[in-house]
Amino acid sequence: MPPDGGPSGPELTYRQAGQADAGAIAAIGSQMLDELGDGSGLPGAMTPADVSERISAYADKGAMFVCLPAGRHGAREKGLCGFAALEPDPQEEGCVVMGVWLLPATRRQGAGRELALMALEFARTVGYTKVRGTLPSGNEAALAFFSEIGALAQVVGGGMQYELPL
Repeated sequence: MPPDGGPSGPELTYRQAGQADAGAIAAIGSQMLDELGDGSGLPGAMTPADVSERISAYADKGAMFVCLPAGRHGAREKGLCGFAALEPDPQEEGCVVMGVWLLPATRRQGAGRELALMALEFARTVGYTKVRGTLPSGNEAALAFFSEIGALAQVVGGGMQYELPL
Protein backbone atom coordinates (compact mmCIF):
# COMPACT_ATOMS: atom_id res chain seq x y z
CA MET A 1 0.00 0.00 0.00
CA PRO A 2 1.49 3.40 -0.89
CA PRO A 3 2.49 5.72 1.97
CA ASP A 4 -0.13 8.29 0.98
CA GLY A 5 -3.04 5.98 1.46
CA GLY A 6 -4.53 3.29 -0.66
CA PRO A 7 -7.72 1.34 -1.04
CA SER A 8 -8.57 1.56 2.66
CA GLY A 9 -7.49 5.14 3.33
CA PRO A 10 -7.52 8.63 1.89
CA GLU A 11 -4.56 10.23 0.20
CA LEU A 12 -2.59 12.18 2.75
CA THR A 13 -0.52 15.34 2.64
CA TYR A 14 2.51 15.84 4.88
CA ARG A 15 4.15 19.08 5.98
CA GLN A 16 5.98 20.77 8.82
CA ALA A 17 3.58 22.01 11.48
CA GLY A 18 3.07 25.68 12.18
CA GLN A 19 1.57 27.67 15.02
CA ALA A 20 -1.91 27.39 13.53
CA ASP A 21 -1.73 23.58 13.91
CA ALA A 22 -1.33 23.76 17.70
CA GLY A 23 -4.99 23.15 18.53
CA ALA A 24 -5.32 20.14 16.24
CA ILE A 25 -2.04 18.65 17.51
CA ALA A 26 -3.18 19.11 21.12
CA ALA A 27 -6.48 17.39 20.26
CA ILE A 28 -4.66 14.38 18.75
CA GLY A 29 -2.44 14.26 21.83
CA SER A 30 -5.52 14.17 24.06
CA GLN A 31 -7.00 11.33 22.02
CA MET A 32 -3.73 9.38 22.31
CA LEU A 33 -3.68 9.89 26.08
CA ASP A 34 -7.31 8.73 26.32
CA GLU A 35 -6.52 5.63 24.26
CA LEU A 36 -3.10 4.68 25.62
CA GLY A 37 -2.70 6.52 28.93
CA ASP A 38 0.88 6.59 30.17
CA GLY A 39 1.76 4.23 27.31
CA SER A 40 1.19 7.00 24.77
CA GLY A 41 4.76 8.22 25.03
CA LEU A 42 3.49 11.79 25.41
CA PRO A 43 4.75 13.89 28.33
CA GLY A 44 1.15 14.48 29.45
CA ALA A 45 -1.83 16.55 28.39
CA MET A 46 -0.93 19.46 26.14
CA THR A 47 -3.07 22.51 25.56
CA PRO A 48 -2.94 24.38 22.25
CA ALA A 49 -0.84 27.01 24.07
CA ASP A 50 1.61 24.29 25.22
CA VAL A 51 2.01 23.01 21.66
CA SER A 52 2.41 26.52 20.30
CA GLU A 53 5.09 27.24 22.91
CA ARG A 54 6.96 24.04 21.98
CA ILE A 55 6.92 24.91 18.29
CA SER A 56 8.27 28.40 19.07
CA ALA A 57 10.97 27.07 21.39
CA TYR A 58 12.36 24.66 18.77
CA ALA A 59 13.85 27.51 16.71
CA ASP A 60 15.85 25.55 14.13
CA LYS A 61 16.71 22.59 16.40
CA GLY A 62 13.39 20.76 16.44
CA ALA A 63 10.07 20.57 14.64
CA MET A 64 6.67 18.97 14.42
CA PHE A 65 5.26 17.44 11.26
CA VAL A 66 1.63 16.70 10.47
CA CYS A 67 -0.42 14.61 8.08
CA LEU A 68 -3.85 15.53 6.80
CA PRO A 69 -6.14 14.36 4.02
CA ALA A 70 -5.06 15.66 0.61
CA GLY A 71 -6.78 18.90 -0.33
CA ARG A 72 -6.97 20.19 3.26
CA HIS A 73 -4.22 22.74 3.50
CA GLY A 74 -5.80 25.10 6.02
CA ALA A 75 -4.09 24.58 9.36
CA ARG A 76 -7.20 25.49 11.33
CA GLU A 77 -9.20 22.66 9.83
CA LYS A 78 -9.70 19.72 12.15
CA GLY A 79 -8.47 17.34 9.48
CA LEU A 80 -5.10 16.43 10.97
CA CYS A 81 -4.76 12.70 11.37
CA GLY A 82 -1.35 12.49 13.02
CA PHE A 83 1.84 14.23 13.97
CA ALA A 84 5.50 13.63 14.70
CA ALA A 85 7.60 15.62 17.14
CA LEU A 86 11.36 15.98 16.99
CA GLU A 87 12.89 17.62 20.07
CA PRO A 88 16.51 18.11 21.13
CA ASP A 89 17.55 15.62 23.81
CA PRO A 90 18.41 17.78 26.83
CA GLN A 91 20.77 15.09 28.18
CA GLU A 92 22.88 14.31 25.11
CA GLU A 93 24.44 16.71 22.64
CA GLY A 94 23.84 15.72 19.03
CA CYS A 95 20.82 13.58 19.91
CA VAL A 96 17.17 14.29 19.22
CA VAL A 97 14.04 12.58 20.58
CA MET A 98 11.34 11.57 18.10
CA GLY A 99 7.76 10.46 18.61
CA VAL A 100 5.00 9.70 16.11
CA TRP A 101 1.27 9.64 16.94
CA LEU A 102 -1.57 8.69 14.59
CA LEU A 103 -5.31 8.51 15.00
CA PRO A 104 -6.56 4.92 14.78
CA ALA A 105 -8.15 5.34 11.33
CA THR A 106 -4.79 6.41 9.87
CA ARG A 107 -2.62 3.63 11.27
CA ARG A 108 -1.07 0.90 9.13
CA GLN A 109 -1.31 2.97 5.95
CA GLY A 110 2.24 4.31 5.84
CA ALA A 111 1.48 7.69 7.40
CA GLY A 112 3.66 7.11 10.47
CA ARG A 113 6.55 6.01 8.31
CA GLU A 114 6.23 9.11 6.14
CA LEU A 115 6.12 11.42 9.18
CA ALA A 116 9.16 9.67 10.68
CA LEU A 117 11.10 9.95 7.43
CA MET A 118 10.35 13.70 7.28
CA ALA A 119 11.52 14.08 10.87
CA LEU A 120 14.69 12.05 10.24
CA GLU A 121 15.54 14.14 7.19
CA PHE A 122 15.09 17.30 9.25
CA ALA A 123 17.35 15.84 11.98
CA ARG A 124 20.09 15.04 9.46
CA THR A 125 19.80 18.47 7.86
CA VAL A 126 20.29 20.33 11.15
CA GLY A 127 23.22 18.13 12.16
CA TYR A 128 21.95 15.56 14.65
CA THR A 129 23.88 12.29 14.81
CA LYS A 130 21.37 10.16 16.73
CA VAL A 131 17.61 9.83 17.23
CA ARG A 132 16.04 8.11 20.22
CA GLY A 133 12.69 7.58 21.85
CA THR A 134 10.62 5.28 24.01
CA LEU A 135 8.07 2.71 22.93
CA PRO A 136 5.28 1.88 25.36
CA SER A 137 5.24 -1.60 26.82
CA GLY A 138 3.04 -3.95 24.81
CA ASN A 139 2.82 -1.67 21.76
CA GLU A 140 3.91 -4.24 19.18
CA ALA A 141 2.78 -2.03 16.28
CA ALA A 142 5.12 0.75 17.42
CA LEU A 143 7.99 -1.71 17.83
CA ALA A 144 7.43 -3.09 14.32
CA PHE A 145 7.18 0.46 12.93
CA PHE A 146 10.46 1.66 14.44
CA SER A 147 12.21 -1.61 13.53
CA GLU A 148 11.11 -1.00 9.92
CA ILE A 149 12.85 2.37 9.79
CA GLY A 150 16.06 0.83 11.08
CA ALA A 151 15.99 1.66 14.76
CA LEU A 152 17.70 -0.56 17.29
CA ALA A 153 15.35 -1.37 20.17
CA GLN A 154 16.22 -2.56 23.65
CA VAL A 155 14.15 -3.33 26.73
CA VAL A 156 14.30 -0.52 29.31
CA GLY A 157 12.20 -0.56 32.46
CA GLY A 158 8.56 -1.18 31.57
CA GLY A 159 8.92 -0.48 27.88
CA MET A 160 11.33 -0.36 24.98
CA GLN A 161 13.76 2.33 23.98
CA TYR A 162 14.85 2.78 20.38
CA GLU A 163 17.92 4.43 18.98
CA LEU A 164 18.85 5.23 15.41
CA PRO A 165 22.22 6.58 14.34
CA LEU A 166 21.95 9.15 11.53
